[in-house]
Amino acid sequence: MSLKRLVAITDGRAGDGETLAFAAALAAQHEGSVEVLPVYPDMAVDMVTLGLTLGSTLSQEAIDELARAQLELQRRIEATAARAAADHDVVFGAGDGAPRMAVLERGLRPALALTRILALCDLVVMGQAYAAGAGRDALAQILLDLRAPVLVGRGDPARLDGPAAIAWDGSPQAGRAVRAALPLLAMASGIHILQCVSGLDRSTADPDVDRLNAYLKAHGVGEGVAVLVEGEEGPALVGAARSRRSGLLVAGAYGHSRLRETMFGGATRAFLKDADGPSLVLAH
Repeated sequence: MSLKRLVAITDGRAGDGETLAFAAALAAQHEGSVEVLPVYPDMAVDMVTLGLTLGSTLSQEAIDELARAQLELQRRIEATAARAAADHDVVFGAGDGAPRMAVLERGLRPALALTRILALCDLVVMGQAYAAGAGRDALAQILLDLRAPVLVGRGDPARLDGPAAIAWDGSPQAGRAVRAALPLLAMASGIHILQCVSGLDRSTADPDVDRLNAYLKAHGVGEGVAVLVEGEEGPALVGAARSRRSGLLVAGAYGHSRLRETMFGGATRAFLKDADGPSLVLAH
């Protein structure tokens, strides 16, 4: 079990340091490679389009200034990635061999770039600030449309070596999250299997803890300890993970429809809102 190809999502903001630290740490541990994908807006194209829409055009000077600002964002991402790679003894720059981290040039629109690059990817890494803020639409695209698993990194990557928690309801989403997280669960010092009474639907899924433990053991991960919690599903699961000092919470995402999640919230929203909680592995 290993993570050989990771994609780190960056937008040139302060949260990139956290994202790239997690990506570099995992690349070092698993002898993997990281492709850093910049997803900042193409400011020049957006401003030209806006000008055309309003019946006006931008001066060449304004276009050049926007291009310079965009280049500065690209260089900022490259500098942050180089520091993260150096901190974790990962080679920085394109080439063969691993562990390695390379920054892609901002080219295609982010939605199209994600569609192309995530076709062959073991894990997508993004930071809390981006996932819960400007990157919410990208996160939804990755999980719902592209069905790629996501690690939302929080705090110190070293916490991934501590206890881990699995939010287990037997759903296909939770199963996909567990399968994606196997390399990380194998690193954990212990595993807690969390089940919320209000979130279990035995008519459509099999939340049997013994069945999950048999799967974990078959992959050499070891058994987890069952923990039953009560209350509102999202906060109850987060609270249980926190109280057990879990550095990672593995969970299915958007088990209900997007409309229901948007209108009424849901466990996924609670997971993402807990900015100081454990890192997340999410899958749909």
